[in-house]
Amino acid sequence: MADLEALTRIETTANSGSSVITVPGQYSWRYPLPPNKAIKLGSEPKECDWAVPEDRMISRFHAILEWTGSVLVVTRRGVILPDYPNKPGNQIWFRNKPSEQCEVKSGEWFVIGQTRFTLRGDDASDPDSPVDATIVQRQEEHSRAELENVAFTNPAILLKAMEQLPAYLRVVANEPALFKQMLKVAIAALPKADAAAIVRIPPDCPVGDLRVTVVEQNVRNPHAGAVNEFVPSRKLVRRVVCQQRKSCLHVWSTDPSDFTAANSSDHNMTLGVMHQQGATPWAICTPFQDGGQHALYVSGRLTNRSAINAKPDAAHLTEYQKFIEILVGLLESTRRTLRLARQVTVTKEAWPSNLRKYLDDPEKLEELLKTPQEQDVTVLFCDLRGYSARAEEQGANLTEAWTEVQKALDTMSGAVTEKGGIVAGFRGDAVLGFWGWPEKHSDQIERAAEAALRIYERLVGRMVMRRCGLGITHGRALAGRLGAHDLAVVDLYGPVVNLAFRLEEMTKAYKVGIVVSDEVAAKLQIADPMNKRWRLRGLGTVVPRGMKKPLTAYELSPTSAVAGAESWVTSDTYEANLPLWNEAVEKFVKGDWAEANDQFDGLFGDDPAASCFLRFMELHKNTPPKDRDGKDWNGSFTPRPEE
Repeated sequence: MADLEALTRIETTANSGSSVITVPGQYSWRYPLPPNKAIKLGSEPKECDWAVPEDRMISRFHAILEWTGSVLVVTRRGVILPDYPNKPGNQIWFRNKPSEQCEVKSGEWFVIGQTRFTLRGDDASDPDSPVDATIVQRQEEHSRAELENVAFTNPAILLKAMEQLPAYLRVVANEPALFKQMLKVAIAALPKADAAAIVRIPPDCPVGDLRVTVVEQNVRNPHAGAVNEFVPSRKLVRRVVCQQRKSCLHVWSTDPSDFTAANSSDHNMTLGVMHQQGATPWAICTPFQDGGQHALYVSGRLTNRSAINAKPDAAHLTEYQKFIEILVGLLESTRRTLRLARQVTVTKEAWPSNLRKYLDDPEKLEELLKTPQEQDVTVLFCDLRGYSARAEEQGANLTEAWTEVQKALDTMSGAVTEKGGIVAGFRGDAVLGFWGWPEKHSDQIERAAEAALRIYERLVGRMVMRRCGLGITHGRALAGRLGAHDLAVVDLYGPVVNLAFRLEEMTKAYKVGIVVSDEVAAKLQIADPMNKRWRLRGLGTVVPRGMKKPLTAYELSPTSAVAGAESWVTSDTYEANLPLWNEAVEKFVKGDWAEANDQFDGLFGDDPAASCFLRFMELHKNTPPKDRDGKDWNGSFTPRPEE
């Protein structure tokens, strides 16, 4: 795993030509890089994945980052209309040169404005903390319950800082934003603190390893009394997070004789400066109690030479511990809320679009899902043509093959959703949608027809194999949460669903786009008697494969031709040809096959649906067959696709 660390140093300056004064300080964050994912980097949290809002020299959306697994590719944003008509004003500096794009390796960095971005690899070692070079002369450990009994001697400043919490939390949409806002509260509430940070122990860190990651930091004045950048005590963090699990206060010695011989002279120099200035370093580290490896780390300097007897400086540190514990409690509860919000967001994506609104009303949702309901539903089943073969052909590149299928599935499910239907699920490269649950619509059959026509018009002629088939039925079904106790989904159960599958299957035999049941056709004819919204023609009395009960099937067609699926049904001759077609179908049903054959072949020789009738008659040598029980021809048949 690799991390990107951002370190921003803000000086006390006013922006030229602006009344905005930049707040001085040092800000930092460190986030793990997801592989092969484009990350937007800028200064505006609402527009970017990762943001540095403190640096006004960084544009709202400045660059795109992509971690390949070995290098971090950094690309300066170009012009993106209409939101970003100009390129970012400041360059990306890499190896002391301006760059439009650079490849950053572990340990290297690039700079934008006042922020240095460093790529930290697995083998990157964290800097040593100067305070770890000496002994601890004061140590206090308190549990959360113990700190509840501590009284604040001057709560006004703490309350003032807490007043800002609602405003800060309103802009929090994710965990990094939460950490950033809470550190602002800590710095505002604890005037004797120099720095506040969210730290964590890396999950892959072995026992005995002192690695500590600074996830987010806020340093009040990075130049006051410090030689190097802010670095937390790794020993303190490890003690708190991995061992004690309590809030811990450390006050370190600055006496040169207390330095350990194993540490470098740089540490001695750092602490020696503090000793000469009468500043004694302290830190409070409080672990999160939510099972994670995070902690809130706050540090500062006591201004009296004698840290043990210093008053009031030393006395206020226990009160600081209590306030920090309160902040950690707020962090934990807000993190849980954010996670729940994220879970709801992810869960919504797994639910049918028209059911997502019920997630905000748990009582209504529970009522809907508690027991499946028997309802009159309209069912639409849509299947793609030729995609099984194409998936087999592109077995070496399944991602590309799936991308094409996904576009088609989006079209199908989107049409159902737009017409108020529920997408019950995907059957391979097919979609099942329905209307009538949980809400009933008097026009649900018309909605299903409009959705089917939209799918057909968008997919036929533009698909790889230039075909898709749809079946629409209406009837009684069990709707709701169906399935096993540990894996149940919103679905339908009943013969009306199987019938929709079989009608879609018939589109292959008739070589038409949409086949509907007689009940659906009757409703559509009433809703549109002048054929202005759609067109219908009978396809005879059929017995769906695997079923016994016959019904009259109909083709549903748009009112204008679709590229790749032209027919007289969508032409100006529809009104004139429909009576002739109906007459030919009626003769077929009655068993007048000689006349039916002449009429189908003579008037509709180029019609694929007519070919289906002609094939069946030819198969039976132009003599109506008897049924399985030996009874005479009853006019029904099972359409079969061309061999």
